[in-house]
Amino acid sequence: MRIAVEGCMHGDLDTVYKTLQYAETKNNFKIDLLLCCGDFQAVRNEKDLESLNVPRKYRSMNSFWKYYSGEEVAPFPTIFIGGNHEASNYMWELYHGGWAAPNIYFLGFAGVVKFGNIRIGGLSGIYNQRHYHLGHYERPPYNEHTIRSVYHVREYDVHQLLQVEEPIDIFLSHDWPVCITDYGNSEELIRRKPYFRKEIEERTLGSVAAAQLLEKLKPPYWFSAHLHCKFSALVQHGEGGPVTKFLALDKCLPGRPFLQILEIESEPGPHEIQYDEEWLAITRSFNSVFPLTGKKTNFGSVDLRVEDSRQWLKSRLQERGAKPFEFVRTVPCYNPSQSVSNHSFSGYPRNPQTVSYLQLLELPYLLDSMPEPKDVSYSPASFIQRGSFSDDSETIPIDDVDELEELAEVDDEEAKYYKNFLTTKKKLSSTTHIDCLNNRRLETLMEKRPVAFSATVLFTTVVVFSIAASPSSANLSFNFYAASCPPAEFMVRNTVRSASSVDPTVPGKLLRLLFHDCFVEGCDASVLLQGNGTERDDPANTSLGGFSVIDSAKRVLEIFCPGTVSCADIVALAARDAVEMAGGPAIQIPTGRRDGIVSAASNVRPNIADTIFSVDDMKKLFSSKGLSLDDLVTLSGAHTIGAAHCSAFNDRFQEISNGNLKLIDASLNSTYAGELMKQCPARASPSVTVNNDPETSFMFDNQYYRNLLAHKGLFQSDSVLLDDNRTRKQVVDFANNQVGFFESWGQSFLKLTSIDVKTGDEGEIRRSCSTTNE
Repeated sequence: MRIAVEGCMHGDLDTVYKTLQYAETKNNFKIDLLLCCGDFQAVRNEKDLESLNVPRKYRSMNSFWKYYSGEEVAPFPTIFIGGNHEASNYMWELYHGGWAAPNIYFLGFAGVVKFGNIRIGGLSGIYNQRHYHLGHYERPPYNEHTIRSVYHVREYDVHQLLQVEEPIDIFLSHDWPVCITDYGNSEELIRRKPYFRKEIEERTLGSVAAAQLLEKLKPPYWFSAHLHCKFSALVQHGEGGPVTKFLALDKCLPGRPFLQILEIESEPGPHEIQYDEEWLAITRSFNSVFPLTGKKTNFGSVDLRVEDSRQWLKSRLQERGAKPFEFVRTVPCYNPSQSVSNHSFSGYPRNPQTVSYLQLLELPYLLDSMPEPKDVSYSPASFIQRGSFSDDSETIPIDDVDELEELAEVDDEEAKYYKNFLTTKKKLSSTTHIDCLNNRRLETLMEKRPVAFSATVLFTTVVVFSIAASPSSANLSFNFYAASCPPAEFMVRNTVRSASSVDPTVPGKLLRLLFHDCFVEGCDASVLLQGNGTERDDPANTSLGGFSVIDSAKRVLEIFCPGTVSCADIVALAARDAVEMAGGPAIQIPTGRRDGIVSAASNVRPNIADTIFSVDDMKKLFSSKGLSLDDLVTLSGAHTIGAAHCSAFNDRFQEISNGNLKLIDASLNSTYAGELMKQCPARASPSVTVNNDPETSFMFDNQYYRNLLAHKGLFQSDSVLLDDNRTRKQVVDFANNQVGFFESWGQSFLKLTSIDVKTGDEGEIRRSCSTTNE
């Protein structure tokens, strides 16, 4: 069975489904199931938007309504849990789970279902200690406090999941189990998300409830989302015990690692979603203490004779089958062609699926019961008046993460936000230290290295490794800005993300900019300097792009931490992040580079590879930079993204008498050559460009090497890598092994970004990347 897992959906079903369909076509396989780890945002109409806990300016219908209305049908069976940005009124209708739309199943506030013979469990919401022991006292319509507290995990739901005895194959939670960072590369995570450091060190990052469930259930796979980054870990439960592979995924945005595809052994299909007998029995046993007020749940009267309920349920399921009850629309659907007032909808209906589910279990319907007057002292307002808690803060900066990710432009206002964010962080009151909830201290495998999934990995693969420092990088550090400018790398990453989401050619431009910087005068941002006779004046550099992205990052960094972050580091980090945004590996590079003060056009040509170079020519040049023949083949893979002007490969064609071109390079595929001649006819405009990779032009993958095997390398300097016995084997290996290419890329990229770096008292930290400080 092939299962796709997605991080935070944020209502963008169209993009996720289209991406998976593209993956099926490209890889010639079938995806059986999609799992989503929360923030699904099943918004049916304008009224649902009022129950969605996001700032009003970000409230949007997105695309779920089309699947709810039947205008679109989910192409894959989809199972999702809730997060902290949901249309909570709709989720409350389906508290026990059910079809949110045809072929799209909500797992409930807590639940277990079967898909074929695979058991999938999940817990919706995020952990908040203040509300954990309370009941589900919130009812729609929600006020400014209950719209937040309604998505906080409750002990009642967790306690039910803790009763599960039969093995769970896959478990979903929105937030991460607390202390899961102990079992992955937490230092790399902090480098990417520096504002997580405090919570990681205080052991408060994540959910205590999820950690309890992880220790009890020990599923082979656990997937989460929420923190908008990819993070993997491997947890062994006791010496020689079972292992849980944990993976957190990002939100659905271009170039972000929001999807993972894995293969799990299963019975032959077809597969369908079915009720789980053990979970039905647990639900039936606990319903007598279903908490509907702000009081703490009393579990003393629970009938834990689950096995007796199972025997009764077995006969019931044999009569009607285990398929969930049919989907039913309960409210009018959004109509984009007309304006519909919220007053057009009245009341909060009972969902027929939930009614039928409870009738199956012979249980009363309680979801629209209101707290008794005697329970008013347990209202959220009463807690606030007594000072027990404030609904405006979270155990970790959850909403701060979401708001930072929503920023689309990097400008002065964004810089002010960063300042306010960190100032607020410093004012946060200290939280109680939380020990990891393990009776037996969980031991990590592989010395805290990330899990390597035995599955098909698409879109982004995290590659983390250790490399002995080369002489040129000895003075660089992986935590260089930890004290002087903690969010420096985040700011660069966010700038690259924003620019790439608007213009998909940005990653290729930033990567090329790095090469042209590091090969001339070393990685010192000398290519950014403007003026007569500078590197930018040389014809080889006049077509470079990406300068505005570097300038944007520098501008906001100068406002936030002036005179601290070098342009050279920004160029290196931006190229690193550009690769990841385009679907390549997320890697670590040290920082601490200083900016050069020399930039001469005369230094460019002797230090830049030409597209007509032979392997010997390139080997000589790369060797002078401390790079090996293996590095040459690996770094040539940069041509998997980006574009080139027609003049860069016109040596492979000849203009004939009628003004047309003919192919004169026999090493080039004739069909591909014909396509190139159409795009770049004789005497084409100097501004015309062609994608380096004709297949996946904006995706950083191993397609470049596959193209070489098909004789579709754009440049002569590409084709010679296949023809030379010293490089052919590595080309073939990378064409057949993308993970191997990504691992090698990480090693070679670190060496590239360390070429002749300036550190210590060398160079300067420029105030503007285009001019020196003098």
